[in-house]
Amino acid sequence: MNLLRQIALLFALCVVGELLSALTGGLLPGNVLGMALLLCLLLARCLRPAAIENAADFFLNNMAVFFLPATLGILRVYDQLASELVKLIVICVVTTFLTAAAAGWTVALVRRLQRKETRK
Repeated sequence: MNLLRQIALLFALCVVGELLSALTGGLLPGNVLGMALLLCLLLARCLRPAAIENAADFFLNNMAVFFLPATLGILRVYDQLASELVKLIVICVVTTFLTAAAAGWTVALVRRLQRKETRK
């Protein structure tokens, strides 16, 4: 039952985000506003991380299920994508390496800054 309450809480935050999006004329998507609201509640300590921990773990453990609709949507338009397949693969490979390099450089920079901080 605890898991259902936590999922209901996350769903309620999504609904509030959608309402805020509708009230602002759709300036930001409702899911983004819901996540921002969740972040604000966590930062303000109005909501403890333990209050959503089981639901978050559940969603993380079952994340592959949430990618199925997107994958099936791509398969539906495969005929249109087939002519551009080589370009898409090159883009995916190049951006993967660029993302890994950026993450590595960021970690190296943070470690260097932390070492400077501990020397002071």
